[in-house]
Amino acid sequence: MDLTTVRLPENLARSVDEIAKQRQVSRSDVVREALEQYCKRAGNAESLSRVELLQSLVSYDGSGVGDLASRSEEHLRKRFNARRRGSR
Repeated sequence: MDLTTVRLPENLARSVDEIAKQRQVSRSDVVREALEQYCKRAGNAESLSRVELLQSLVSYDGSGVGDLASRSEEHLRKRFNARRRGSR
C-alpha cells in the first residue's frame, strides 16, 4: 500500500475524526473509503458519453403534478392550508 500525505483544513479534519470515532475505525479508513467512492463516481462520469452525462445532470422525473406551472399558486395554497389544518 502506498503512503500519501494530505493536508486537511481543520474543519474537514474534525469531520473525518468524528466519522471515524462514530464508526470505530481509523482516520485513514474514512479517507480511503471516501477516495474510493469519489474515484468510482469520477470513473462513471468519464465512461458516460457527453449526451448521457448531460441527461443525468438535467433530467428530472417531475413532480407528478401536470399543471404545476400554470396553477402553482393554487397548489401552494392547498399545501399551506393542509399543513395549517394538520398542525392544529
